[in-house]
Amino acid sequence: MVIEIYSLKTYPLFNMDYLIVVDYQSDAERKRIDYAMERWKDKANIHKPKGTVIHFDNGDIDEFLDDLYSRLSVGKGSVHVFAGDAYSPEITEQTMHLQYSSSMETEAIDKFLNYIMNKLGASFEGKKQGIKSYTAYTKKGQVGIDVFLGSASDGNKILITLRGYGDVVTFVNGRIDKELKVFLGDDE
Repeated sequence: MVIEIYSLKTYPLFNMDYLIVVDYQSDAERKRIDYAMERWKDKANIHKPKGTVIHFDNGDIDEFLDDLYSRLSVGKGSVHVFAGDAYSPEITEQTMHLQYSSSMETEAIDKFLNYIMNKLGASFEGKKQGIKSYTAYTKKGQVGIDVFLGSASDGNKILITLRGYGDVVTFVNGRIDKELKVFLGDDE
């Protein structure tokens, strides 16, 4: 998914208008966008305009608009043009790590890790260099999960990395940590 954000007014930041163009990859992503808008409708003036979004750059905008107006039944009346600067928010992806050691058999741990991923509704994305990658969708958002299970001199090592934005990383991290501590007998 590609998101472009354009600011349409000047300072202060919280009073700006933004035009957000989201290039979603599936109908499921479109629905998640609609869900986010629904959650924010009471917190901000937010709506999804009907029609299409056109990103125009490096050309004669007036010449293009003249051509566009001539092709529409309402002409100029149904076109809104905003000149703006691209806005790059300073929001970074959150990453959390979980690490465990166990003397249990590798097969038992692997089966339990698969159980946890199924319980989260996580979809398997693939395995590369011994790391299984999953994606889980919750009401709090999407989280990427990488799981490594390997042998060490004192038993097995379990390393789990979670990546995402917002509260979803902490939420899923807590669920996995709780399940694994109970399973491994380390639920202090």
